[in-house]
Amino acid sequence: MSRLADYFVVVGYDNDKERTNDESTQISCGKIVQRFPENDWADTSFIEGIEWFCQPLGWNLSYEKQEPKFFTSVLTDIDANKHYCACLSFHETLAITLNKIVDEEDETVLPSKFQTGCASSSTITNNISISHHSVMYAPKCLVLISRLDCAETFKNCLGTIYTVYVENLPYALETLIGNILGCIQVPSPGGPQVRFSIGAGDKQSLQIPQSPSLPVTGTAVYFVFKQLGIKNVLILLCAVMTENKVLFHSKSYSHLTESCKALVALMYPFRYTHVYIPILPAPLTEVLSTPTPFIMGIHSSLQSEISDLLDVIVVDLDGGLVTIPESLSPPVPILPSPLWENTQELLTMILFPNLSQADLAFPSLEKPTNYPKSEALIDKELRAIFMRLFSQLLQGYRSCLTLIRIHPKPVITFHKAGFLGARDLIESEFLYRVLDSMFFTTFVNERGPPWRPSDAWDELYSSMNEVLKSEANNKNLIAQHIQDLGKILFENECPNPVTYAQKVLRPPDGSFHRIHQPAFPRINSEKVNVIINEGIKKNCISQRFIAVRNQNRIIPMGPRLPEVLDVRPNLLNSARRLEVLKTCVSYIFENKIADARKLVPAVMRTLKHRDARLILCRELFGYVNGNKAVLDHQQFDLIIKFMNKTLQNSTGIDEYTVAAALLPMSTIFCRKLSTVYQFAYTCIQDHPIWKNLQFWESTFYQDVQTQIKSLYMLHTRKSEHNKESNCVLDDVPLEEPTALEITAEQMRKSPSIEEENKKEFAQSEESTLYSQAIHYANRMVSLLIPPDVNAVGQKPKTSFRLDDNHSVSNSIMGSHSLSEHSDEGFEENDALEVGGTVGKIISRFIDRVCTEGGVTSEHIRNLHDMVPGVVHMHIESLESVYLESKRHPHVQKPKIQAPCLLPGEEIVTEHLRCYLMPDGREDDVQCLIPAEGAIFLTNYRVVFKGSPCDPLACEQTIIRAFPISSLLKEKKISVLYLSHLDQTLPEGLQLRSSTFQLLKIAFDTEVTPEMIDGFRKTLCKARHPVDEFEHFAFQSYGTIIHGTAPLKTKEKYSTLKGFAKKTLLRTAKKAGFKQKGQAKRKLLTSSLDFDTMGTTETVETHSLDDELEEDEFETNTDSLPRLLTTKDIERMKERNYVKDWKRLGFDESQNGFRITTLNSNYSLCRSYPAVFVSPTQITDTALIQLGRSYKSQRIPTPTWRHRNGALLIRGSLPHSKSVIGMLKNSTGSNTMSHDVTNYHEQDKYFIALIDTMPKTIPLTLAQYNMSGINLSMSSLLLNSSEEHHYLSRNDTSVTPEVSRKFKSTLGTNDTKVSNWGDSLKRKGGTVKNCAATTYRKMRLYVLGEKSQTKSVVNADLCAEFIPVDYPDIRHSRMAFKKLMRACLPSSIINESDQTFAKNVEQSDWLQQISSLLQLSGAVVDLIDLQESSVMLSLEDGWDITAQVSSVAQLCLDPFYRTIEGFRVLIEKEWIAFGHRFAHRSNLKPAHASSNIAFAPTFLQFLDVVFQIQKQFPMAFEFNEFYIRFLAYHTVSCRFRTFLFDCEVERFDLGIASVEDKRSSMSTKHLLGNSKCTNGSDDENGGYINEIRNKSTVNFNRIGQSIFDYIERQHGKSQIFFNFMYCTQDSVLRPQNCLAALDLWPYYTNEELAQGPPYDLELTNADDEIDLSELKDKRIVISAGYDNIEKSDPNTFVFLLSELKQAETERGHLYQKWQQVWNNLELPQTEKLTRKSSLSSILLQSHGKLQHKRSTLEIIMKGRLSGYQDKYFHPHRFEKHPYTTPTNCNHCTKLLWGPVGYRCMDCGNSYHEKCTELSVKNCTKYKAVDGVVVPPNVNISQGDTSSIASSAATTARTSSHHFYNQFSSNVAENRTHEGHLYKRGALLKGWKQRWFVLDSIKHQLRYYDSIEDSTCKGFIDLAEVQSVSAAQPAQIGTKRIDEKGFFDLKTCKRNYNFYAVNANLAQEWIEKIQACLQ
Repeated sequence: MSRLADYFVVVGYDNDKERTNDESTQISCGKIVQRFPENDWADTSFIEGIEWFCQPLGWNLSYEKQEPKFFTSVLTDIDANKHYCACLSFHETLAITLNKIVDEEDETVLPSKFQTGCASSSTITNNISISHHSVMYAPKCLVLISRLDCAETFKNCLGTIYTVYVENLPYALETLIGNILGCIQVPSPGGPQVRFSIGAGDKQSLQIPQSPSLPVTGTAVYFVFKQLGIKNVLILLCAVMTENKVLFHSKSYSHLTESCKALVALMYPFRYTHVYIPILPAPLTEVLSTPTPFIMGIHSSLQSEISDLLDVIVVDLDGGLVTIPESLSPPVPILPSPLWENTQELLTMILFPNLSQADLAFPSLEKPTNYPKSEALIDKELRAIFMRLFSQLLQGYRSCLTLIRIHPKPVITFHKAGFLGARDLIESEFLYRVLDSMFFTTFVNERGPPWRPSDAWDELYSSMNEVLKSEANNKNLIAQHIQDLGKILFENECPNPVTYAQKVLRPPDGSFHRIHQPAFPRINSEKVNVIINEGIKKNCISQRFIAVRNQNRIIPMGPRLPEVLDVRPNLLNSARRLEVLKTCVSYIFENKIADARKLVPAVMRTLKHRDARLILCRELFGYVNGNKAVLDHQQFDLIIKFMNKTLQNSTGIDEYTVAAALLPMSTIFCRKLSTVYQFAYTCIQDHPIWKNLQFWESTFYQDVQTQIKSLYMLHTRKSEHNKESNCVLDDVPLEEPTALEITAEQMRKSPSIEEENKKEFAQSEESTLYSQAIHYANRMVSLLIPPDVNAVGQKPKTSFRLDDNHSVSNSIMGSHSLSEHSDEGFEENDALEVGGTVGKIISRFIDRVCTEGGVTSEHIRNLHDMVPGVVHMHIESLESVYLESKRHPHVQKPKIQAPCLLPGEEIVTEHLRCYLMPDGREDDVQCLIPAEGAIFLTNYRVVFKGSPCDPLACEQTIIRAFPISSLLKEKKISVLYLSHLDQTLPEGLQLRSSTFQLLKIAFDTEVTPEMIDGFRKTLCKARHPVDEFEHFAFQSYGTIIHGTAPLKTKEKYSTLKGFAKKTLLRTAKKAGFKQKGQAKRKLLTSSLDFDTMGTTETVETHSLDDELEEDEFETNTDSLPRLLTTKDIERMKERNYVKDWKRLGFDESQNGFRITTLNSNYSLCRSYPAVFVSPTQITDTALIQLGRSYKSQRIPTPTWRHRNGALLIRGSLPHSKSVIGMLKNSTGSNTMSHDVTNYHEQDKYFIALIDTMPKTIPLTLAQYNMSGINLSMSSLLLNSSEEHHYLSRNDTSVTPEVSRKFKSTLGTNDTKVSNWGDSLKRKGGTVKNCAATTYRKMRLYVLGEKSQTKSVVNADLCAEFIPVDYPDIRHSRMAFKKLMRACLPSSIINESDQTFAKNVEQSDWLQQISSLLQLSGAVVDLIDLQESSVMLSLEDGWDITAQVSSVAQLCLDPFYRTIEGFRVLIEKEWIAFGHRFAHRSNLKPAHASSNIAFAPTFLQFLDVVFQIQKQFPMAFEFNEFYIRFLAYHTVSCRFRTFLFDCEVERFDLGIASVEDKRSSMSTKHLLGNSKCTNGSDDENGGYINEIRNKSTVNFNRIGQSIFDYIERQHGKSQIFFNFMYCTQDSVLRPQNCLAALDLWPYYTNEELAQGPPYDLELTNADDEIDLSELKDKRIVISAGYDNIEKSDPNTFVFLLSELKQAETERGHLYQKWQQVWNNLELPQTEKLTRKSSLSSILLQSHGKLQHKRSTLEIIMKGRLSGYQDKYFHPHRFEKHPYTTPTNCNHCTKLLWGPVGYRCMDCGNSYHEKCTELSVKNCTKYKAVDGVVVPPNVNISQGDTSSIASSAATTARTSSHHFYNQFSSNVAENRTHEGHLYKRGALLKGWKQRWFVLDSIKHQLRYYDSIEDSTCKGFIDLAEVQSVSAAQPAQIGTKRIDEKGFFDLKTCKRNYNFYAVNANLAQEWIEKIQACLQ
């Protein structure tokens, strides 16, 4: 029996407290007037602060009386007991005069003083007071506080009291209150209905629920669903179950209380244990910021208080809206998939029963139910669905309850991982978080014990399996079962079907409006106390009711989860596979190892399935007998392999189960190693499960449960045990009781068991826990301490990070952040550190499990004392085990195969056994990898040699190698998995080479980390040697120099002063300061100031690496002069490139040139050759002065001369103002003086070069009105007849002798050019004088930096500056890096958008090759067709200049396409003119500590040569292998040719002098034995001893030249010869479009059989072919493995080999192949003549036309680069499907299909990739009269012939259709205009400007004022991304409109604008958006 209510409280308005000045103190305006009883009950204390909950919005006065209100608040005391506060609120009259102090910050009305009776004035403060109404109303509340949730009964009682008070009925209020508090007793749950009266003539009844655990909801659940909907309620339930914060808000307090109660009721059987406040008072809203989960409710008027809550789910009850914050982390998980959908379907069936028939044409006339459902019944059916939901979700939970104690009280834990794994819900985030919640812990504690009262959920859970089975057979039963369960819930609240007619007093309507209603009277407390006491005495004497209690019973187990090792058959795991597994295990233990090994691969695949892993654990456990099972070595290895595979494949589903099953076997299986035993635990430690503390806890608890079960079973067998019927499980009959059943039996017998027996049981259980803790401490020591713990320095330190964050243990978890040790070395006490760490971990484990299990403190202390000793003993025992295991011979490994070595090549380190791992390449040889072998490091290469691991290919040999000097990146990798061995190797290396080779190796376990580190250090040292002579090129081959070390200054940073100076210079250079000129003479002058040419921008385009390189290059100058003899200079003039200049006529004075030796001592220019070409007019003194004007003193010098006299000139950027600067800065006027004496020295030199060029008229100052653009394009637009005539001349040589025959032709005017000029139209009318009718072409084109200012033509000098685009060194490095990743990916990429072709395209490598071809082609056309000279003035003159110059000469001069000529070309353009091979290939010894990236400049040149050779296969004497050979040995350092940066370095090392002397000696004598050098000491570098000091003598090999080597090999073999070579004198014009380019096979091909084929001595490429092997024999050739050229030679090679073999068989001396080839006679065949058709002529001319078009594009881009932004209008592209074939307007290729782009304005069609490349102007905007056009540009209007017409049309399309600049004051072009404030760039303010929006030009222009006609700038609307309103800012004006700001976001920056008001701003936004659309 219990009281109906505990307290009755009268709460009224507090009119005694006045407002204080302290705003921080909150004053309650409500107070407790009276409370009954006045003293607290002994069992229930009074709750303080009740006045806050009576008026949640505060105690506010009102001007009108309001109706009485009733609501119920819920309060929770400190013991988590809920108290229900039923409150009835009404208003009373107050007679007051209200004064208020005016406060600007607070406009609310607060009373300062109240007086009862008539109004009177109060003191006026601050001289200001305001008077309000004289009559106001204050709230008063009647409150009942009870522990029972009987809201309706409390409402009736309070209503009766209020009615008696209002109506002044003849009932004493004291009697009514006393009866409620003392006389009415309520029975316990399950009791009968109570009928009572409180003494006012009323009749009331109260029904107590039948079950104490079932919540009572009435119709609350139905109300929530009706307000929020199905999905919102489900999401709310998931949020509450996962411990999220939920906040309701509504205008009704009752709705808040009902909704909170309904949400908590849906959680049943879980009980909400967090903060629960259905009605939160306004003063307590700061509680919403609590970090703990809660369910709260507030009034809707307080929504502003919750706007900043970022982790609270807000529910609007009145609007039916659930708001989940986007920032909620983690997000709310939902129910697992099938349960989520099924629950929604069932809820829909209950809430909308007619939904299934809504669309039926003839719905059933039968009603879905036999009786109309009430809301209360629907409410219970909804709850029934959620009871079913949790019953399904927790199926089998009782199987995972783990018992660890029974006496003195049961202690039960939950095996969370086992439950998730058995239910296969490991990925369910919802269930995972529910199991981790406090609700579930309470659920286990309350419902875990097997002996307790049961309720409806227990019954439902035990029968749920049968219910689901029956519903699966008959879907109609679902509704019936829900109705049955709902009926049970309904009867729990309303067990009596007969309702009792209650009589409750109610005040008449409108009674609350009575004006003269007296105040609520004061209650006589003494009378109330007397009535309460009498009622208590009366109830104590006669108990009217007897409480009906639920009797305890054994809770049924319900559905059972499968046993730990219970295997269920499935489709993935057939019986055959499991049988193979069992057979293999039996073979192992029967010692049939050979048979077992046959089944190992199948078993390894089978172990991927869960059932197979469990079967293996069960099979292994079946062979365990005793505590030790000694196996032989092969048995032990196989068992360990299976155990590791099982643990590796285990997932979250069975990870704990498998590890727990293998845990005991790890200390049982062992093998004997001489005198010690090695257990299995030493070999299975590399798995994360052993470092998971939760695993150890759950496994420990499982074993403890087993031991306790055995303990009580032993006691049970001693006496007879009769099992009750309810102890037998319904599902699976068991032979012996489970642990829970034993616990239930003990709990049932507990009242009858004596205390001594209970203590004995408790002591036995504690001893069991203690012994198991000792056992597990030893197990943890075994599995956590590595076997090599005593091997100091051989391993990284183990980091014991235990994953204990998700432990289910209820004990307090300590800090798990263990100490991390430094990895900078290993101290001697590593073993002690590891032991100490493991000891701490075990101590933490002991604290957690022993505290949970109730182990005594003495035993816990003993355990802590025991752990260090166990750890120490185990570490000592592991030392001998580890040493013996290392001595034990492993499985027989393949024999190491030593690689073949070159002469002079030596192995420098011991080989390391390793595996070659597969990388990401998709080729045909991946089946041969992985391969097992060893890696070798020689003084030349890194070589891997081994054999494939695949047994089907193990007889083959795998070789991968690359030169050491080509190493780009060395990366250490770890954890490499070998699938064929099922083994993980910890250490590996990844080596990437610039020869496009990738070595990804994994070291064998026998290789120690010290050996790996030694290998890496040796490799790094060999990659960057200390001296140049340590390269392999100087360790073999060639003459020995008897000389000294090369001439060098002090070592870099050899002194502290030098280091400080160097550092300061670098810092100043980076900061922008320039170095001052040195007073003393240096070989290199310091840099001068740059002029306005923009060279500063040019320097900025280079990378920081280049700046460092240049800095080093300039500071390593020599301080001693080089003294040369006349003989030395004469030898220099015999060099190959000098001979080539003589061949071109540069040594003949009549041509205007001379070969000067001014730079013979390299004082003029360090990076130039000793001999170079100079005009005869320029003296040596002028050349010295000229050198100071150019970067690095690289003056422009001629390098090649065409037969028409045109020159190819190369140089670097000028420093000071020169003719090029004059060309760029010219204004176009012809008022300059032509007196050359006024020019600088560099200008004189420039004019001297121009004078040597062919000219049509003398240099005069004639006025030319004709635009230079037409003059310069005249020869490029020749008609076809002229072009064919020019190309059909029978010229057999390009030497100057031939050009002299055409001297008269070159000196006369070209009439065709004049005629072409007459046809051109000019702006402004006709020609002014007759002199203008004779036109001349530009005699010189200067190709310069694009970053320089735009140029115009200077007609005086007939020269033109054209800025060009080119791939600089930084972009080529990036492209090379991306190409390397595309061709050599380190791992397989599965992304569809990362294919090989896509990656190659994204690397931009082919685009750069195309750019080089295009630029070189322009040089070819300008020299050959235009007959103009070209000067290359790009960057430093040694990278892009060398590329363009070499390719242009290769196309122009057929001599360079021979083997001899190509050598001369490289020696001249690359070696002599100082391409920085050492820097670009990162070969400098000084670069060892720097990070300078490899630059593929020379590689790009060779790639271009390959592309040209592919397009013209008959034009080259050498083949493609020759190019690949050069590319490989450019970085190999096998030859000396490419080891240095310039000729001066070769000279200082003595190499150049030896090469000069060799030029006068025979090749045989020079390349013979090194002993041949004794003969001529004077000529063998002896002069070096005369110049240098003679203190030391070094013996260095000079090495050999790669071209000498090629010459010897070419004489012996045809490996470099192109049999399709045909001598011809023609100019090559290769296509440069991407479609015509191929990826060079050098990047992708490899030969694994013998390694790279470029070391001919290793690959035996010069051996003759054995014809007997090729005849009548099938040969298998594998691409990527075999050398296809050697295995399948072409016909020529085969016939030459056959001839040689035939002569050898006959005993003849065979001839060299070249003699045989040259003596061949061509067969006499009749000459075939073929007449070309029109189509063939057009086809032939198309390629030449495309080449010309490319040249025109470069010229026009350069000329118009300054006008594109001003006059060009871009295209506006949109996707367009092309159903009919169309040609692309950019590349002219076919465009057909769904992917294409078309301009919306002009209609041009493009490929997707061509849209970015196209720079053409949109042709929608035609040129009209009167428009502004760029200067010196006219529009061509005519053509002369078909080819010329095509070219002219191309020129017009690409260059002449400019975007015409309309006049800014034309009204039609002004879409919108007005004043706007615009914010400037960074740190600039706002400024008002006049803006014009132009929809025609698609621009937003701005001017200084409305009258201004000059545009100050514009914003291209094509770049605009968005326009939107913005936040206000300060712009400097007094008043601003906050809504007048808006932002314009472009792809480059954000523009901020401000209009005068919001309307104007909105208008601008709409106008701009309209233009964008």
